[in-house]
Amino acid sequence: MLASVVITVIARSPLFPYAEMVSPVLFSAALFVFAFGVRGEGSVTARRPVGTTALALLALWLLLGSVLYGVIGDDFSNARTLLTSFAYADSFVQFALALVAVMQIVRLGAVPAPWNWVPAGIVAAVTVTWLLLQVLGGGSATIYGPNLVTWLLMGMDGLARIGGTVLLGVIAIVLADRVNRRVTADVPLVPETQI
Repeated sequence: MLASVVITVIARSPLFPYAEMVSPVLFSAALFVFAFGVRGEGSVTARRPVGTTALALLALWLLLGSVLYGVIGDDFSNARTLLTSFAYADSFVQFALALVAVMQIVRLGAVPAPWNWVPAGIVAAVTVTWLLLQVLGGGSATIYGPNLVTWLLMGMDGLARIGGTVLLGVIAIVLADRVNRRVTADVPLVPETQI
């Protein structure tokens, strides 16, 4: 998950022209790991069907969306309404799948409290900034580009998305390390003479 953020930042540089295709793959892979765990352990949804399916579908949808944005953006550059319609449908599907997934994470308790509420808070922050950008960000642009409100809202939206992804990645690493330390602490040490 953290690597997807690094790749997103690198993708802005002209030195790495195809980096923008790698970021959705890494993010989707992270969602699959969160959904299914590693070797059957560590699933944030306790491998229950509703939450696991929602996370897996979100991962697949994000991959499909990145491909479709590339195809629609490249091949149908004159079809602005098609791209806008897809963007709204894409946002709705992402929101619905993310909402189901985070509510299952909160409800199932596979992630210890209060950390189980962090994904829900991030989805809420991203949703609020996206809605504000849609409602207030469409203000009249000047000759110099979008107005100040639009720039501020875009900055808040980027901060919510990138900051939220980094926060999830860091929390996942810390909680996984805590579980690993607890497991190794519970393993009794056997003297070599008894082996």
